[in-house]
Parts: sequence; structure tokens; C-alpha cells
Amino acid sequence: MKKLVLAVMAFGAIALSSCDATKSASDSASSMSNQASGAMDDASDQMDSASGQMADMSSMSTDEMKSYLMNNEDAQEKLKTELINNKSEVQKKAIDYVKTNPEAKSQVAGFLKKNPGAKGKLLEYVFSNPELTNKLMSYIGSNPELLKQAMSLIGM
Repeated sequence: MKKLVLAVMAFGAIALSSCDATKSASDSASSMSNQASGAMDDASDQMDSASGQMADMSSMSTDEMKSYLMNNEDAQEKLKTELINNKSEVQKKAIDYVKTNPEAKSQVAGFLKKNPGAKGKLLEYVFSNPELTNKLMSYIGSNPELLKQAMSLIGM
């Protein structure tokens, strides 16, 4: 009889701890679900904010776009990547500019003379030189039509 009572008590303890573990797992899953839901809400808010920024860019004046490009390293990095990797009218005009601008021409000519097969690497060279980068960004920023095209390239 004692063995039966002990067995029933042991079974009850196991069943009780099993219920506690199930409740704990359920509470943990519920907490994780709430955290995931919160993270999704935050991501949605960020996407709404980003699309709002893009909409704002389309209504910006040329001076505001120029200021944004000249003062935003992220925008400049995106534009550099686009100019290096993708053929566009902006890329063509950027290359023409650095080849013909008196202040940039000698440096670019020196690079091309030392590296005759590196014509496709010209913009990489320009962007490795802060002085030439500033000249090129200023050129793009001072040409309203080119600036609009550049902003379009970076998704603005």
C-alpha cells in the first residue's frame, strides 16, 4: 500500500511539474511573440519614415538637394557606388568632367598614363582622392539636371 501511495504521489509531482513546464514554455512563447510583433511594428514604422523621406526628396528644391548630397556621407557613398558600378548619363558626365576640368585633368591624365588599361577604374581612382571627390560632387551638385539624375540613381 505504501508503494502505491508513493507511486501516486510521484506521478502527481511529475504531472504538476509537467504542467509548470508547459505553462513556462507557453509564457515564454507568448513573450517571444510579443517581442517579434513589437519588432515588426518598429520595422514598419521605419519603412513608413523612409518612404516619407523619399517623398520629401521629390519636393526638395535644387539647393536643398545639393545641400543634402554635399552634407550626407551616406548619400555620397551610394552615389559613388552607383557611378562606379552602373552605366548612366551621370556616370558619363562625371567621367567627362574629370577628364576635362583643368584642376582634375592633370591628375587623371597621370593616372591613365601610369595605368593604360585602367580606363574602367577611373572613377575608383577619383573617389580614392578626397580632393577629386569633392570637385566631382560639387560639379554634380552645381548642375541642377545632373543633380536630379544623381538623386534618382540613389533612390531619392
